Amino acid sequence: MDLMLTSLTEALRYGLDPFMLLIIAAGVIWGSAAGALPGVTSVIAIGVMVPFTFGLAPIYAVAFLVAINVGASFGNSIPAILVGLPGTPSAVLTALDGYALHRQGKTGLALGVTFYSSVMGQLLSVFLFLLMVVPLSGLTYVFLSPEMFALYFLGVTAIISITSENILKGLVAAAFGLLIATVGRDPTTAVSRFDFGYAELRSGVATVPVVVGLLAVSELFRSMRQNYNWSALSTKFEAKFPSLKTLWSVTPAVGVGTLIGGVIGAVPGVSGSPAAVISYQQSKLWSKHPEEYGKGSIEGIASNEAAQNAAQAGEMVPTLGLGIPAGGAMVILLGALLIHGFVPGPLMIRESPQLLHAAVAGLLLATVVLAFIGWPIALGLTKLVQVDRRLVLVGALLLTMIGTYTLDRSTFDVVLLLIFGVVGYFMLRYGYSVAGASLAAVLGPGLENNLRSGLLLMDKDIVAFVSRPWTAGILLLSFALLAYGTYGTIKLARASGRAKRAALDAHKAGLARPG
Repeated sequence: MDLMLTSLTEALRYGLDPFMLLIIAAGVIWGSAAGALPGVTSVIAIGVMVPFTFGLAPIYAVAFLVAINVGASFGNSIPAILVGLPGTPSAVLTALDGYALHRQGKTGLALGVTFYSSVMGQLLSVFLFLLMVVPLSGLTYVFLSPEMFALYFLGVTAIISITSENILKGLVAAAFGLLIATVGRDPTTAVSRFDFGYAELRSGVATVPVVVGLLAVSELFRSMRQNYNWSALSTKFEAKFPSLKTLWSVTPAVGVGTLIGGVIGAVPGVSGSPAAVISYQQSKLWSKHPEEYGKGSIEGIASNEAAQNAAQAGEMVPTLGLGIPAGGAMVILLGALLIHGFVPGPLMIRESPQLLHAAVAGLLLATVVLAFIGWPIALGLTKLVQVDRRLVLVGALLLTMIGTYTLDRSTFDVVLLLIFGVVGYFMLRYGYSVAGASLAAVLGPGLENNLRSGLLLMDKDIVAFVSRPWTAGILLLSFALLAYGTYGTIKLARASGRAKRAALDAHKAGLARPG
């Protein structure tokens, strides 16, 4: 309780720092603007800015990246309402009801409910975040190298077993990321490995080009191949803010959505999409007007938006508390912290509490900023969604390249950024998990270091290493996730096979009919 109250107090104290407020406001504005462009996800919005944060103190960098995530989660819903194109998968249901209201001429109602639900979902989720993350600090007294290895292993398996539709492809992606992590000097013997004669690789592959290339640049390349006919999708409208009575009527849906989003978002690999879907379904079950869902329900919008915004705070629980990123945006945040010299997890909460305070400040102050400027931003973004995306995407790519270059003034890093962007694009195209690969590349060094130091601690006794209670429990959970992912893949493959056979039989029956 003391750590929780201290975190809130310190977060509010950061609000007295003019530069902190400035950088958080900039993060909210940039995240909202980037998120309002269809195809530009929070991963891209954060990834573009990561290289520019390394000139900042760690507390400012963390708060800035968290604020971008808050803004992007709100901005993603703007195109969902105005043109029916969700910025992220979690905004699909907002597109369903929001775009229906937009076509009915109730654009202001849809935007206003979205704004209210986003702000309330983010605000309430801050307290959920603290309730879940603070108890993890107690693990510092029992976690040594074997337990840390198990956590790193869990982080990799959680992502590849849940986010990948094909578990084999997920494992291949993770193996690729771990292979990248082995480039450079051996952590024990200092022998150079896999540098292929390039001096730039003797210290290992830089994390920023790998993570930003695989996660953000690959998405930019994929978005560049998508075309939208704005004239066919857009229509004239006016945005009038809804009444307080209307907003109060959706408050129960906001509360339930926040609770569901915060808890489910904290599960590594699950993220905001399942949380939004579950919240929407529950809201429909309890609603007095379930027939309106899918046709313009403000309760549906409220539950979905509260859940997906609360999930942003939930995703930070395993990221900061255990060092296990819960999604693509959190992988980038984790990579940024590692480059700053911090290892997220129970030790960081105890030994570097200022970063926890900065994360809380980023969530809390960004929400306060959004509450004041979110509605004007929403009105302004109604024009931005009709900007030619090709210009924006090319500008984002150039900005990413410039930021990567300025980090170490290395042309080699820019080349790596583009190479991994191309690799990530083809991974996305053929169903390989870029999140799994980038996460493995980020966690690989820690995985190897803790494995080898843990074995030395146990006198190279592998049985003693894996039989420690916490280590054994976490490793069993990791293999359970792999088994669950394998079962899900087999079940999906069988269902797909049955559907294809049924379609083929129907086609043959149609050909066999006379006439």
